[in-house]
Amino acid sequence: MSRPPITPSPHHPITPLIAMVRANVTMSLRNRAALFWNLAFPALFIVIFGVVFGRGTSVEFAVGVAGPESAFREGVVADLQANASFAVSVGEETAELQALEDGNRGVVAVFGTVPNEGSGEFPPVTLYYNATAGPTAQIAVGAVRQTVLDVAGGPPPLAILEQPVSAQDVSFMDVFAPGILAMSLMNSGVIGLATAFVTYRERGILRRIQVTPFPLTSFILARVLSQLLIAGLQAVILIGMAWAFFGLHLRGNPLVLLLAIAVGALAFLAIGFAISGIAPNAETAASYANLVTFPMLFLSGIFFSMENAPAWLRPITRILPLPYLVDALREPMTFGNGLSAIWPDLLALLITFVIAMAIAVRFFRWDSRGA
Repeated sequence: MSRPPITPSPHHPITPLIAMVRANVTMSLRNRAALFWNLAFPALFIVIFGVVFGRGTSVEFAVGVAGPESAFREGVVADLQANASFAVSVGEETAELQALEDGNRGVVAVFGTVPNEGSGEFPPVTLYYNATAGPTAQIAVGAVRQTVLDVAGGPPPLAILEQPVSAQDVSFMDVFAPGILAMSLMNSGVIGLATAFVTYRERGILRRIQVTPFPLTSFILARVLSQLLIAGLQAVILIGMAWAFFGLHLRGNPLVLLLAIAVGALAFLAIGFAISGIAPNAETAASYANLVTFPMLFLSGIFFSMENAPAWLRPITRILPLPYLVDALREPMTFGNGLSAIWPDLLALLITFVIAMAIAVRFFRWDSRGA
């Protein structure tokens, strides 16, 4: 006879395990912050990178060609022009290299002369690229190099040199560190201040301050000044680490850099204030803050250049405040430029400050009632 199946009793060890699994899943689904970081956060990666480097998006590299005319050079030019990924310009060597330094070329291929005419040898080719363009430049150099080899019919005795070009000796860290500092200032101002002020309101701290002789404006000013001090500390730590361990070159006037840090910190503090006025509770404030800051991380030029983003997306990035702070920090830190180079960026950040503070004042609440 076959034995009847064993049905777990209410006290079977599996039963409480299943109940605990169900309870943990339920709690996880109710935790909106956890859902954001576990589900929405990775999904936003897919969306943002898909929009910037999406399927079917044609990436175009501006390539300059210079040097003595030859059948080989013209063959390379023809192949480059036949490829939709290249926008080719043929000109004098000095003009093309200047265009490269100005950021108007991704790569410049300079063809040399053949030592022995009629020998069938190929002229040497030097590929100049912008050292500050990061991975984008490396991709462009690799694509042009492959085109040169294809025209030559494979890897013959052909000298192809790669030469980074920059007005100064700019390293990867020189370009990267200002962006990370800008990201730190944004997160500290938006996420840190938004959640802190909503917590003050939920706990009744703002209401209690209202009935004391201590003015609320002084309380807010104290918070702003403390955040500015923290911003200065962030700058010292991050710049110090990059300089001590990764060879960051410090250029430009420190006062110009300090001004850029202060104005940028104020702009993002104002955004944090605005979010604290709109958000009904601390959890929602954190979600709003992440919703504001996260897209800017990848649309500001910190991690990759937006030059190859879709044409419709590039104007949108110019209405975001973070790209202006990145530029305002890079100009003095990376290139040693002064106030004249960053005043448009500072103006954009000040406009951000005024608009965000107007929103903050409009939606300010003493407590959570009516939220």
